[in-house]
Amino acid sequence: MALTLKERIELMRQGVLHRYVIPMLEARGFMVSSWKRPVSLEDKILREDGWIPNYTSFTTWETYSRNTPLHIYFNTFYGDIHEKAYRICFVEYILSKHNYRLPPVATGVFTRLNTENGYYWKHRSPINLDVPESAVSDVDSKYDELFLLLGRAKVID
Repeated sequence: MALTLKERIELMRQGVLHRYVIPMLEARGFMVSSWKRPVSLEDKILREDGWIPNYTSFTTWETYSRNTPLHIYFNTFYGDIHEKAYRICFVEYILSKHNYRLPPVATGVFTRLNTENGYYWKHRSPINLDVPESAVSDVDSKYDELFLLLGRAKVID
């Protein structure tokens, strides 16, 4: 079975994440969460023959968390497809409260992740996988920043 360029790039991103980034995050207290990122409407593309998944058969939906209800998800299927595209991965910081009414102070930072039966709130940012230590620091600091914002907004007790 021949892999498409999109599938090869996704597998390369996942390799770097699972071999380097995730173990380093686990050393900082992040663990695999029982909550999984839902497949959203933005994960599909509307074509003439209907909604086609933007993700591949190799996409994983694992999420990681240090403090609930804020989770992180490494979106390996979203992004450009070009020679060096494997270097950039998107991290989604997802609030796992379904159809939650977010206070106005946080709505500029978080956007909706729309699903077929409602929505969740997410913040998406790119990380560069060239230097895994730097990617881990970026993920960890952004997670702390968003967690503090949610705490000040009284979303998290």
